[in-house]
Amino acid sequence: MKDEDRLQALIARARDESPPRVDVAGRVIATLAAERDRLERLSDRPLMWLAAFSSAVAVPIVVLAIVVYNTWAGPLFEISQAIAWVTQ
Repeated sequence: MKDEDRLQALIARARDESPPRVDVAGRVIATLAAERDRLERLSDRPLMWLAAFSSAVAVPIVVLAIVVYNTWAGPLFEISQAIAWVTQ
């Protein structure tokens, strides 16, 4: 019983004790902002290079597609006109 009373007294003292005042909000916010900026810079750079590479590859492919379309559109149109009597 004596140990239990002692424990209750310690609990009461702990409840009465106030925590020390420490203001860390400014440091925490600064650390989080710096980390966020660092992550944004790191995550955007590979995507930027990927977009540049994709654009550089896409331009010649589009030009090639236009050339192929213009080359093949004429004969395909002639074939479709030759068999147009079937659809009438």
